[in-house]
Amino acid sequence: MADKLPWKSGRLDEFHLGRRYKDIGGDLGRLYEAHNVHTGAPGLLVLLGARAEWDPKESWRVEVSSRVDPPCVVLDVLQAPATGQLPELSAMLDLMTSAVEQLERKDEARAHLTREPINPWRRWSGRMRRLSRSRRMMASVGLATVALGVALFLWPRLRAPASQEQTVSAPGTGETLLSHAPLRLEGRGTGSALASYPLPDKPFLDQAKPPCKPNRGEVELNGGCWIEVAKRPPCYVDHAEYQGKCYLPVGERKRLPQSLQP
Repeated sequence: MADKLPWKSGRLDEFHLGRRYKDIGGDLGRLYEAHNVHTGAPGLLVLLGARAEWDPKESWRVEVSSRVDPPCVVLDVLQAPATGQLPELSAMLDLMTSAVEQLERKDEARAHLTREPINPWRRWSGRMRRLSRSRRMMASVGLATVALGVALFLWPRLRAPASQEQTVSAPGTGETLLSHAPLRLEGRGTGSALASYPLPDKPFLDQAKPPCKPNRGEVELNGGCWIEVAKRPPCYVDHAEYQGKCYLPVGERKRLPQSLQP
């Protein structure tokens, strides 16, 4: 039931909740516009109320699609319990059908469900806006401002050659991964305090370019070489987020000397 679910801040698992439709009747529950925070795809989410006639006892995950040519409807079961019962599946589909029927005449619901998925940049910027409104974020910004002032004061004393730029090695490859893209300060022990960022449309200036090395785990994305990390969004600080995965950029490859002659 909705009263028992531990959710807050407009987020429930991988779904971000938006507009609530209040004129649908209490027996159905609370009906929200939603979108998947990993894919950006639009959807609907129903939080069942205390008066709901059905309480799920099994976890199903399905996709329903229709086709014009040939005319057909497809039910694609993505995940089902080993001892799943079809009445549970039928009740779940009936409830969602009832929710959609309540919205048939609402133009805003049609616009929400038929729009394009939210792109990674918009999802990332929206996440930053929500963080900026929180008290914790405001306190962090204040501390970061003080730290920046101290860093600027000490910078001439701590500056090191660019060759000492902080990098990390890709396990088992010997390749370097840029650890502070896209915002980076040259010097030891410095780095950005940015959260993860959307994969850029073009490679960084000091990023390895194709041909990438797939035998070392590298993949080519938007003209640059990247290493996928064993993490799913939300990604770690300084990681790039792209199509539900996290990546680090491969550092530019240094050309080895071709001769010992001066």
